Amino acid sequence: MRSRLALLGVLALVVPAAPLGLVLRSHPKPRVWARTPPNPPRPAPQKPAHWDVPARESLALLRRVTAKEARRSVAALAACEAHAGRRSAARRNRDYRRCATPSLARTHAFANANSRMLSNLADSTNPVRTCRGRVLRLSGVASTLAFTSSSTLRGGLDAPWDELLEASRSIRGLAAETLRLARQPGWATTCKAQPAEASPAAAPEVL
Repeated sequence: MRSRLALLGVLALVVPAAPLGLVLRSHPKPRVWARTPPNPPRPAPQKPAHWDVPARESLALLRRVTAKEARRSVAALAACEAHAGRRSAARRNRDYRRCATPSLARTHAFANANSRMLSNLADSTNPVRTCRGRVLRLSGVASTLAFTSSSTLRGGLDAPWDELLEASRSIRGLAAETLRLARQPGWATTCKAQPAEASPAAAPEVL
């Protein structure tokens, strides 16, 4: 009698566990939905080329100032070279430094400022390609002139006379090239003003 009761107890413990195991084994896995890959970012539309009358006038002013200052630099440095060259070897560097330091500082200031303004003008107004190329070419030469003048001021004035004279002539050559580009013919046709695009007419209001 006791053995039969024990057997019934074992069955009572085992039989209810079977459905639980089946439920655990048959539990469905969560469904994973396929995701569409995000679209690649589209490039921003390019602004249409545009060059208006104020941009043309700004360029003309920058060219005039650049040409005037470059011509001044060429003349001033040439005069300082000639003045120092007539001195004795012991006095050449000192006399050139006294003569050329203000001119080199002025050359660096105008070339650096005008180079930046020319570059900003080309970036902000979006001229046609040929005009942009000419503006950036002039900006690049002016930037090189500014860098060379600054380098000579910082550490080149104490160089031997032959090296100092070569550096001065190199700066004069860059100033002359800046002058040539600023006064080069063809700016008016290359960077002529483009008419602004007409805005679309507004639709008539329906009453």
